[in-house]
Amino acid sequence: MGKKVNIWLDDKSLKIWEKIPSGERSNIIKDAIKKSATETKEDKKERLLRVKISEYEEHSRTLDVIEEKRDKLLIEINNLRDQSSSIEIDKDYFWGTICDVAGQYICGDIIYNSYSFKSKYSIAKIESEKIYIHNLRTGRKNSNFSKKTVELAIDRLIANGGKIPIGDFIPFKMHEYTVVALHPRLYEKNGYVYWISQDIIKVENDWIPEHEGKMPPSEWRTTENFLAVLIDGRKALIGQGRKIVIFFLESHNKMNKDDSTALEQLEMPWQTKYWSFVLPGLMLWGHDYSYQKVIGFTNLKPVIRD
Repeated sequence: MGKKVNIWLDDKSLKIWEKIPSGERSNIIKDAIKKSATETKEDKKERLLRVKISEYEEHSRTLDVIEEKRDKLLIEINNLRDQSSSIEIDKDYFWGTICDVAGQYICGDIIYNSYSFKSKYSIAKIESEKIYIHNLRTGRKNSNFSKKTVELAIDRLIANGGKIPIGDFIPFKMHEYTVVALHPRLYEKNGYVYWISQDIIKVENDWIPEHEGKMPPSEWRTTENFLAVLIDGRKALIGQGRKIVIFFLESHNKMNKDDSTALEQLEMPWQTKYWSFVLPGLMLWGHDYSYQKVIGFTNLKPVIRD
């Protein structure tokens, strides 16, 4: 013989209870009681074990992050102690440079890319000591960074001796892409952002010599027919004739993606009819608004044509 019992439900549970047809309520309670009664101590132990394992894995991940930050700080400390590896960067001049170039990008409707070349951006505006970015994929124009963000990035770059893992330079990817694109002394290569300390020259149209059908030198140096440059940080030799030809000595992840040897690359140049330096140090090529940063060095004795 059964017995009638009372149960207390909170407001949320009561609303659910009222949705259950009255003829099914008793069976639902009976099934729940049976399930609870048949749960063994072993089941409870397994559940507790899963909870503890989950907590352990979460703490382990946290510990890995902390240890990674500690190791990075140790590298920065050692670099700062080693005066031979220190670099000097004028923060005011750095900020002024990227603001000037950002203004030129706005006037020229210049598009730049993420490191993988999958995303495209442009400069939306410069306002109140901030640079605003236009994400061409999403259409957003409100993402921005300030001089303070750049100064902190410079501190990290200096602490790492002029070579810092991508993402560590500026944690927000879009902002890091922008600063690296705008400053002529910065480039990304093999997972790092690099700073160029040597005296540089922003290459222009008149700097490119006529190749006259000749082959480039086997090493990275300027001759009468070829100019030694860095294209987005990759060593290359450029000459022009009916087309511009570029012999890469290092693989470029957009213009020359293969892993061929330097000798093979010297035999198979990249070339196009459609090219122009729209700004000093910035080459436009092709029909899809592709831009590449091209710089030379004063010690490579570039040849200027009349």
